Amino acid sequence: MLALRLSFMHALNFLGVGFYLPFFPVWLASKGLGDVDIGYVLAIPILVRVFVASSVTGLGDRLRPNVLLALLNALAALIYFALAQQTQFLPIAVLTALSAIALSGVVPLADVLTTAQVKAGALKDYGRVRLWGSVTFVLSNLAGGYLIAQHGAWLIPFVLAGSSSLAALAALQAPSPPGGPSPAISRGASAAGFGRTFWLAVGAAACVNATHAAVYAFSSLHWRSIGFSGEAVGWLWAVAVLAEIAVFLVWGSIAASGLTGLRWIAIAAVAAALRFAAMSADPGLAVTAFLQLLHGITFGCMHLGTLAALSALSPEARRAAAQGRLVAVSALVMGLATILSGYLYRLFGSGVFLAMVPIALLGLILAALAILRSRGNTGLGGRI
Repeated sequence: MLALRLSFMHALNFLGVGFYLPFFPVWLASKGLGDVDIGYVLAIPILVRVFVASSVTGLGDRLRPNVLLALLNALAALIYFALAQQTQFLPIAVLTALSAIALSGVVPLADVLTTAQVKAGALKDYGRVRLWGSVTFVLSNLAGGYLIAQHGAWLIPFVLAGSSSLAALAALQAPSPPGGPSPAISRGASAAGFGRTFWLAVGAAACVNATHAAVYAFSSLHWRSIGFSGEAVGWLWAVAVLAEIAVFLVWGSIAASGLTGLRWIAIAAVAAALRFAAMSADPGLAVTAFLQLLHGITFGCMHLGTLAALSALSPEARRAAAQGRLVAVSALVMGLATILSGYLYRLFGSGVFLAMVPIALLGLILAALAILRSRGNTGLGGRI
């Protein structure tokens, strides 16, 4: 029953994400926004999360995370309903930023709720619970492709509003972490800080995550511009997430591997460099689908490895705050990469994917430094 409730929470949290990532840029384009304006709109909420994610998510160390999660999703639903009525750049940008504030804590709080159960021994495998978020993500990818093909992009904000409403209900039935808030936090005592190895791990994960900026922001538009149908675009996104699901199903225990997770971040960085270098050549539908399979490594292994490493490197009383730091730094790097992608896509088209390779290599360097600093440290996952 515990695993079912958490699976339901993750599934509905990612329902809207599956519509947003591939098709929100299409909705923006339908409103007449150009490539650079789309890049700015997509970057604004990412950059907003830099300043609010740590504070919003950190509230989960003091409040019941499931109740906070429900409130954030409900607020996002109201904002999306308002966004559906807009046609101009400025109100679209403002409302998108407000939705980002509401949603900045959703995914990290869900991870806090789940990893707390893993740490307490009540849940054995994070991956087998989290994969249901990816399942609904891929189903909404497919549904979005068909809906846009049949009815147009106008309905996307309404779908997002409905998805967030359902996610709010799902959060209310999710279990709180065992034992509630940390006693140190409850008394207002200052908790331990985060060490240098923690920040190296966060930086490495942020860089690997940011290599997806170009594919998140412009792959749908680019693939449609070179002749791929709306259904094909949906399937390309689906292939990537199916690979991610397979990783969560088979290697979900990575999330409990402690400092060994740093190695998985490094592996993901190498895969990202190869994936996006090849994608920049416009290799055709079949090869593009194969490259999308690498998402299982570039995102799936990176995500699991990051959860493992941060769990080993974070103070016990600041698990939610640690997730907030990760979201904030990841948002900063992703936002900058997204803005850069807007200009590079306008100038070079598919060449924008090649610009993701140096970011991946920087992530590899940071992961390697974190591994070197962790030699001999047993952490939660044994000697690395």
